[in-house]
Amino acid sequence: MRVRGFRTRRQVHVGEHRFSDVFTGLDDSPTLLRVFGTKTSMSKITRHLKLKVEGFDWGLWLDRDTGTVCISRRYLESARLNFLYLDVVHVLVHVKQFLEGRELYDQAFEYVDRPTELEAYRYTIDEARRMGMNEDEILRYLRVDSVDDSELGKLMEKIGVRARR
Repeated sequence: MRVRGFRTRRQVHVGEHRFSDVFTGLDDSPTLLRVFGTKTSMSKITRHLKLKVEGFDWGLWLDRDTGTVCISRRYLESARLNFLYLDVVHVLVHVKQFLEGRELYDQAFEYVDRPTELEAYRYTIDEARRMGMNEDEILRYLRVDSVDDSELGKLMEKIGVRARR
């Protein structure tokens, strides 16, 4: 599945980069415009945002202490473009939350109950649907190693994803 406008440099060295040097074409996302309010504010944030490419295998996440977006080199090189794009949308919601001073990793909540995660997933799933992904494709996107089937079912219910039977 093509992601209109989104581009990524797949071959970058381990280390720190400007987010906007690796990921481009985000300015026209209606979902991200809802998150950031205007193209100008989104562009200002993504232009100054740091991206740290890591040598180990993990995925894409936001460093809770620095607000730096981190990605494993292997994931950057090999992820399906539409899944990578959705992960970028998800992490940018967390960037906005971080800038607002919100607690991203509140241990009082399980991962699938955490308000910041639910908000990020709702925006991400809105974007997936806008891209034309069906519920089964969205379920494949949501299925990650860190969430077991019970937690996945709970998450799906909370964010309104229904798998075909």
